[in-house]
Amino acid sequence: MKLRVNREKSRVVRVFANRKFKFLGFALGKNGGGIYLRVHSKPLKKFKKRLRELSSRRQCQNIRQNLKKIEIYARGWLNYYGIASMKNNIDELNGWLYHRIRMCIWKQWKKPKAKVRNLIKLGVPEDTAYRAGNTRRGYWWATHTVAVNIALSKERLIRSGFYDLAAAYQSVHVNY
Repeated sequence: MKLRVNREKSRVVRVFANRKFKFLGFALGKNGGGIYLRVHSKPLKKFKKRLRELSSRRQCQNIRQNLKKIEIYARGWLNYYGIASMKNNIDELNGWLYHRIRMCIWKQWKKPKAKVRNLIKLGVPEDTAYRAGNTRRGYWWATHTVAVNIALSKERLIRSGFYDLAAAYQSVHVNY
């Protein structure tokens, strides 16, 4: 009996010359310190797409439930890809996800009066809260304001159940 080779699945590649090389979702990178393991771009894009779905404005009826779903998905993803070097990617995704969560909370408050009242309740000065709450700009832009960032700080979001990707990656990755 002869060995049959599937040409589509079997190949020999020069790893660093071919950026499309992928094995089990990982790829190899090379820098001044030598060779390292990284996450291939496809699984990273898929991860961000799934996080976008879980934190979409249509899905944010119950923010705590969404935070739990995000935590479950992100924990599983990080446990699989945690051995790869991706500190910069995780920091970027983490900031983006914080912004998405703030946007969901901002949308939940709906009316300008409720936005102003909640901002004041969370420690924002009255005039700043009034300006931020009565803005005509969209949700994404409004959550870039100082008032929203003071009211919904990282620490406050983490206490309410947000899964911090950077902290989780740091605990999973051995050479952070």
